[in-house]
Amino acid sequence: MIDMRIVPLALEKVGTGDFERFGQAFYGALQDREFVPLGGMHDGGAEGYDALIDPEVFADEAATRFLQVSKQKTFRAKIRQTVKRLREYGRKPEVMTYLTSEVIPDLDSEEKSLTRELGCRVSIRDGNFITVNINAGPTIQAAFASYLEPSVDYLYKPGTASIGSRTGGYSDPALAVFLRQEVEHRRGRGDLLETVADSLILWSLSDTDPDKRVLFDKAEILSRIERALPTARQFIRGVIDRRLAILSAKDAPGGRQIRAYRKEQAYCLPFETRRIVAAENAEDDLLKLQVSCVFEDRLAALADSGPEWLRPIVVAACHETLERTFERQGLQVALYATDGAQDDELYTDVAALLTDVVDALDLQPEQRSLVRRLCTTVLRGTFYLGAEVERRYLQKLSRTYVLLLLLRNEPRVVEYFKSVASSFRLYIGTDLIVRALSEHHLAPENQVTVNMFNVLTSAGAELILTEKTVEEVATHLRRQILEFENHYEVLETRIPLELVEYFDRLLIRAYFYSRLAPAEGAAIPRSWRAYISQFANFGDIRADRGDKELGAYLTRKFVMAYETTDQMLQGIDTDELEELTQRLHGLKSKFRDRPEGDVLAYNDALHVLRVYRRRQTTGEESPGNPFGFQTWWLTQDGKVRRAAAPSVAKRHGARFMMRPEFLLNYISLAPEHAEVVQSYRSIFPSALGVRLSARLSTEAFEGVLADAAEIVEVEPARAEAMIATLTDRLKGDQLKIYETSWDEAV
Repeated sequence: MIDMRIVPLALEKVGTGDFERFGQAFYGALQDREFVPLGGMHDGGAEGYDALIDPEVFADEAATRFLQVSKQKTFRAKIRQTVKRLREYGRKPEVMTYLTSEVIPDLDSEEKSLTRELGCRVSIRDGNFITVNINAGPTIQAAFASYLEPSVDYLYKPGTASIGSRTGGYSDPALAVFLRQEVEHRRGRGDLLETVADSLILWSLSDTDPDKRVLFDKAEILSRIERALPTARQFIRGVIDRRLAILSAKDAPGGRQIRAYRKEQAYCLPFETRRIVAAENAEDDLLKLQVSCVFEDRLAALADSGPEWLRPIVVAACHETLERTFERQGLQVALYATDGAQDDELYTDVAALLTDVVDALDLQPEQRSLVRRLCTTVLRGTFYLGAEVERRYLQKLSRTYVLLLLLRNEPRVVEYFKSVASSFRLYIGTDLIVRALSEHHLAPENQVTVNMFNVLTSAGAELILTEKTVEEVATHLRRQILEFENHYEVLETRIPLELVEYFDRLLIRAYFYSRLAPAEGAAIPRSWRAYISQFANFGDIRADRGDKELGAYLTRKFVMAYETTDQMLQGIDTDELEELTQRLHGLKSKFRDRPEGDVLAYNDALHVLRVYRRRQTTGEESPGNPFGFQTWWLTQDGKVRRAAAPSVAKRHGARFMMRPEFLLNYISLAPEHAEVVQSYRSIFPSALGVRLSARLSTEAFEGVLADAAEIVEVEPARAEAMIATLTDRLKGDQLKIYETSWDEAV
């Protein structure tokens, strides 16, 4: 997150050109319509216009909405000049948005005065507006980093401070609370996820009708759930079969809630469940209606509440502002709703969000100004003199927000882990490479390991393949070649599909599946030799001389950097390397009496110490590092972790190994930021949002708020430090139970 205290100074220091480029990106990110940059004085002085139809339909003559980005202090003259020039060029501006780095007092009056004078709607977005919205999304944050932050770069570099000491400004309380909850709940949230899954299944079937034979199969149920709650895909697919069976069973706890049609392999809500759902919907709708009545009563008590037809618009704008407030500051609202503590800063943010909501209304400038004033009065009553029904409504929405936070369906959580991924430097273990090769003939969506590598490299992570890992993969292939020739080759044509799952060699098992049960559209390997030859020359691998070609394939296939053994050994303490090798050799009893036992133990020890050495040379131990350690060894070898305990203790408990489950659950399977934002705006106004809130236990809800109450009181610097520490603990946690395990995924 960007520290809002830096923004005003950046706006003052930034040059005109960079501010104009920032303004285009900032304005485009805040609009629902496509923002098309024009740029340059030949376009009538405007920096861009909104294409109201499709992006490709944007003839200059059709443009009616314009943006002017300027640092000019005499804003009135600038706006007048721009509108005049647009008309001289044959344009017909209906709306002029003026984005300025200056702070403009009495915006409403200035907008109204210029609107009347110029005959087009004028909206002014000043420096305060930019500051409030600087963390509204990753695109805006990226624009700040590219165009505004360089102007205040000196703030991060006192004296000769290195880049490694620079912080990234992630101090959001919601992020700190989420990370603490994840670290402390190592056993997972299985019970919560099952009850949430049941609610989502019932909700997804709400449009079914047994009388009209409107039924949904499992694919449709999943599609509806994952569109509504994107992060549900991390757990729903693993439980849906069992939950559908339980919910449709005659002896289900509480009775059968859904009806299964075995022949059609589809489901619907029976009449009894539909009646219960209707009653719950009515109760939830009544609560929101009661809040609307409170809003209307406040309006009626005002001397000037506007025309009657405007009141429903005011009420709807108040509701939308509350929903947007949960999206932006859910924890703060939840704390207010539960303990009643007034928060002037929170209400200031509500007022800023209200401006966004009202500006999007299709009204005349004078009408929008009236709506903004009326909404301000109504919501001030909600936050300072709230009725009991308003407090109950906010409490329900607060429970919904906390549930979404725990389910990782929170924009800031998704954004943070995407940023964390971009900082990774991962040494890839042999086990992960072999798994990736075994997925070669699977359908693309089922190539879990390959997709994880792709997500990481796309995010900007560095994946490292070492010379030692290539040697181990080549040895693994050679062993499986020999085992296939000795045990499977003569029986290949007689092996049935039913036996394949019992083969304990991953690549041999994958080969038989690719032959006997190929994925739709996938090529079928002609033979075992052809299968292995996809990765390197079969004869060279079998003869123990194919390492170079295999390494060349792996680095290109998975976009990996390559590190030689000599590079790995640079700066390594040879005494510690020898000691760790001996401990590992003693633990790996399977190879204790075989020559390769020494080799494997040495390779593992070298990878452990290389991670620590690389962290040291890249300055990752700097207290200002916002994402924690960047360099890790990605593997599942538990014996290495136990043998390396003294090395970990020597480095104050800093772990070296990352489990792939961490990447799978927080990064690889995570939805896009835009998906989560959209789900917020569909869940909160709907009955689904209120219904889901009932699935959260009071204990879990109060636990989150207790963490929140503690964390919101600390300074941003302390919150940043907590986030970095908790992130490292999560990365290196070898015992945490995840919703999606690696074995289930692959």
